[in-house]
This record gives sequence, structure tokens and C-alpha cells, in this order.
Amino acid sequence: MRLYDIINDEVTRTVGLVLGTAFFVCIVLEFILSHLMRKGYVRTEYAIINLSVALLQQVTDFIHKGIFIYSFAYVQTHWSLQKCLHLPEVKVVNPFSPFDPATLALYGMVLVIADFCQYWLHRFSHEINILWAGHVTHHSNEEYNLTVAVRQNALEGIYVWIFYMPLAFLGIPWQMFISAYAVSLLWQFLVHTRWVTKLGWLEHVLSTPSHHRVHHGRNPQYIDKNYGAFFIIWDKLFGTFQPEEEEVQYGITSPLKSQNPLWSNIHHHVDILRRVWRAKSLREKMKWMFGVPSRIYDPERQAAVNQPSFTRDPLKKLYVFLNFVLAATAGFYALSTSVELGRWGWFLAVSGAMMVSFSILVALLEQKKWADYAEVIRWIVLMITATWVMQLTVPAGIALLVAGVFMLLFTYLISYLYNKQAGYLNLRQ
Repeated sequence: MRLYDIINDEVTRTVGLVLGTAFFVCIVLEFILSHLMRKGYVRTEYAIINLSVALLQQVTDFIHKGIFIYSFAYVQTHWSLQKCLHLPEVKVVNPFSPFDPATLALYGMVLVIADFCQYWLHRFSHEINILWAGHVTHHSNEEYNLTVAVRQNALEGIYVWIFYMPLAFLGIPWQMFISAYAVSLLWQFLVHTRWVTKLGWLEHVLSTPSHHRVHHGRNPQYIDKNYGAFFIIWDKLFGTFQPEEEEVQYGITSPLKSQNPLWSNIHHHVDILRRVWRAKSLREKMKWMFGVPSRIYDPERQAAVNQPSFTRDPLKKLYVFLNFVLAATAGFYALSTSVELGRWGWFLAVSGAMMVSFSILVALLEQKKWADYAEVIRWIVLMITATWVMQLTVPAGIALLVAGVFMLLFTYLISYLYNKQAGYLNLRQ
């Protein structure tokens, strides 16, 4: 089974299309409603930042998904209980077929087992420091909304697949696992909301928005609680349940100085490497690698952290938003084409370009001094690259035209902001 075949499998594509559409529609609706009703649940800056982080994760997901499904399929095909005990194999059943109680029961069983596996994946990702480095990105935002749900680390997929191998050993076909787990993913996405308070008797069984808000809290009594993805019963069984009592303070105990998408993905890895390098004994090195983060870090250090200050200028926000949409759309079109053609060198180049673009755009929002210069250089490099790669074909001409337009827009923006600031200073004098 080739990576291309896995990515383009009918089940994978259908599930991806359904989930992607649902996520997009819900995020847009929440954003609009939050602004129309003046709830303040979704800030424009954080929405762009969270979606930038999410799209970087989707870039690496091309590879991680292939590793995940290939490993799952190999174990299920060669090392499942059915193979070892010479029992009949579990047949792939289409979840979209006419209603059948047996099919529903089978998918329900897969969902329960997968949720149990995810409970331990999630718990270990909070209680083992090196794994927390791959999960902290999801928690390092000061808000709680649907864009936070898709804010995932680009490196976390390296180890996630290991926790679901028990289903492969049980002989569950990967197509059935993907289909059943899609239900859990959709639910996990929807619980990242402040719109819903309590859900009655469902609070005793499912991981509801209230339960998951607790999980995202940095309040002392909320830390390392409510790991359940779909069901909350695992937390009640294993002693990690905490009901929502006081107002939740979202984020991590040591807020990021910058929400740069690249830094959001690697900041804790860098911290671990620094501490391991400075550690004088093997025991201390192991502590920083595998210790429980909530125990080995000082919870009071948050007071010394200066959080980013975002621009308030609506014109600059609009510029960043338009560029974000352009970079995301063009980038994923180029990535898809690279995968279809098997051009992995181009895949890496486009991935790097997207990472740099998102980082510069967020730096513009955070008013970094170097961001203006970096943005101009980014567009110059884009024009040169478009000319070289596409050899001035029609697509290259369009790319050059778009780049030129945005260069002019950015030049005008810098001039506008400079004059605005100069006028303000003259008034003060």
C-alpha cells in the first residue's frame, strides 16, 4: 500500500471532506455570531493565529496520516488476533449503508475502544513532559472556541498512532477505525465552545463542553483533569474527573511571549533540550524528559511573562487576513499537486514557504519590528520564485500580478500607519 493510495482512499477522502466542511462552517458561524452578538468569544487575531497553527499541522498530517494508516493496516493484516488464532477476519462494513443494528453495534464497539485508547494518549500527553511538548500547543491559547479545537501541534502525530495499535491487534480494519473515530473527532471539535452550559443527564456519560472547559483551565484545581474525548466515564473510573465550579481561566500556567506558529509548535521542545543540556545528573535529565509537567515546573513563573500585544489597526488586520487566505489556499493547492505528482522535494519547499508566510503574518499582528521588512522580502522572493519555477507561463503571470498588488497594498499600509502615527505625535506636541 503506497502513501498516495492511503491519502486518496475513498474512506479517507470522504471522512476528511465531511469533517473539513463541518469544521469550516462551524468556525465561520461562531466567528460571525460572536461579533454580531458582541460576545467576544473569538478575537480576529487569535482566529488567524489558531488557523495558521492548524494548517501547519495539516501539512505534516500528509505524512503522519500515511505512517498511521500504513502501520495500522500492517499490524491488522499480519499480527491481529484473527491471524494468530486462525479466526475469521473482521469484514469492512460501509457505515453509510442502510441501517443495520449489527453494523451500528460494531461501529459503537470500535468507538468505545478507540476512546479508551485516546484517554490514555491524552493523559500521558499531559503527564509525560516530552509528550506534553507535542500537546501543549493545543492549550497555549488564552481563548476557548472552535478555532482552538483545530489548533494542534505539527509534531504530535509522530507518536499518536502508537496508542491506537490495540485496535489493529484486535483485527479492526483501518477503514472502520477511521469512520468510527470521525464521530469522536467531530464531538471533540464541538465541545470547544462557551455557548453551551450544561447538557443535563449527558454530563454523566459524555465529555461535554462544560467538562472540556475544565480541561483547558489553568486554575489549580482544573490542571490535569477531564481527559475523556467522547466519554467522561474513563475520568470517573481513573480518578481524573473534575466538574466545572468556578470560572475557567484558559491557557497554560506560563503563557507564550509570542504566538508565532512555528514557536508555538516547538517552544516546549526547546525548553526541554535546554534543561536537559544544563542538567548535571542523569536523574535530573530524565526528570525533564519524562517528569509530570505540573509537578516539575514552577506554577508561579507565569507572573514574569509578557504576553504579545496585537495591532488595533483594522486595515492591517484586513491585510493580514487576506494574505492568510491567499497563502493557505495557494499553499494547499501546491501541496496537493506535489503529492499527486510524487514531487516530495516541492512538497517540502511549499511547506517551508507556508510556515514562513504564516510566521511573518502573525509577527505583523504582534507588531514585531522586523515584520515589515520580512513581509516585503517575502513578496520579492515569491515573485522571483514564481518567475523561475513557472517560467512566465499564465499561472506565473497571475502570481506576479497578485504579488505586485499586495506589494503595493503593503507599501500603502506602511505609509498610512506611519502618517497616522506622525499625526498623533504632532497632536500630542
